[in-house]
Amino acid sequence: MAKLKFTEINGEVCIKCRFTGNEMLNEPEYRYFIDNRIKGWLVPFAEGTDRLEFTGAAGIPLINKIRNGIDKQEYFCIVKNLLDIIKVAETCGFNMQNIVLDPDFITVNTDNLEISLFYLPLWYNESCNDGVVNCLRKISTFAKYKSQSDYKAVDGFMNFVCRESGFTISEAREYIRREVPSLFPAQTAKPAHTQFSRPASNPAKPEHTQFSRPASNPAKPEHTQFSRPASHIPEPSQNINMAQTIINDINKGSQEFKHTAAPEVPEPKIIPSLDSDKRNVLPELVKSEHIRSAPQNYPKLTRRATGVTVNIDKPVFRIGKERDKVDFCITENRTVSRVHATIYTRSGSCYIEDNNSTNRTYINGTPVPANMEIKIKNGDVLKFSNEEFDFTDG
Repeated sequence: MAKLKFTEINGEVCIKCRFTGNEMLNEPEYRYFIDNRIKGWLVPFAEGTDRLEFTGAAGIPLINKIRNGIDKQEYFCIVKNLLDIIKVAETCGFNMQNIVLDPDFITVNTDNLEISLFYLPLWYNESCNDGVVNCLRKISTFAKYKSQSDYKAVDGFMNFVCRESGFTISEAREYIRREVPSLFPAQTAKPAHTQFSRPASNPAKPEHTQFSRPASNPAKPEHTQFSRPASHIPEPSQNINMAQTIINDINKGSQEFKHTAAPEVPEPKIIPSLDSDKRNVLPELVKSEHIRSAPQNYPKLTRRATGVTVNIDKPVFRIGKERDKVDFCITENRTVSRVHATIYTRSGSCYIEDNNSTNRTYINGTPVPANMEIKIKNGDVLKFSNEEFDFTDG
């Protein structure tokens, strides 16, 4: 897994990343974040072949902020901002496993509580996050709360997030909306408009014409709230304009009041590049199987026991029995190690390395030394423990 370090340069966050193991820079993803400066995301800069720096925001590690003490309002503001960014990333097809969701490396601006994340544009990146729910668990667990009521509010939210029916970002945002409506300005009705809460089906009754009557009749009781001293009565033309402005304001207020019970949730405006002239950029950053533009004819492995053929379609291709850690999972064979062997593709040639497996890797019956790359060629028979595969060069 990449090594990360949080530091600061010229008052701006700087997160240094050093590749380890077989990680390599994913050029299309790297160029995406260079070419599209996206709100809420730090910008990568390559330093050599195995290092990246992420900059572009002022702030401190989120873990420092929450450990210094937060209240209910601050907690829900932080979580809402985090969920907004993740929701857009999910919608746009980011490889979610490459988003760093660790409170030690999430940046928060202490002035406005805006969140900044960063994305590791790497081939074969061992995930730096274990999901949104676990990230929220860490934030809630490490936070110091200013009062018992703040703690109870957060505890209730986490019970909701971890319930058996599952977690969705949309439902979590709606929960936050109910807890802290002020975080969603579109929901807040203007107090001055509450006096105009007329039935929605009849918003344009003739009572609005009261504002276009001649100034000589300003004293009727129903008009007293808008009456002015005679010395300040405007000219007729000004009176008409003013009346129309007030009528428009009333109509607008009536409409807002009508919708306050169930406001429409605005789409988070996190990524400016969602404009129509840049939509053709977004498909470039989809899940890794669509990004990789390898030749049509991949090298292949064919499992003799089942006849299943798999393409070796990554420069670093891992084989073993633990599904979450390998690119090809050998099922129903307990003698195979979790991450048994790795096949590397470089300059049109393939090399195999045994990852210090328990029951060894073989080429045409000859054992492969552990942690040493051996070139393989078309027609070779590879054996992982007692499981045989035919290798076909692409």
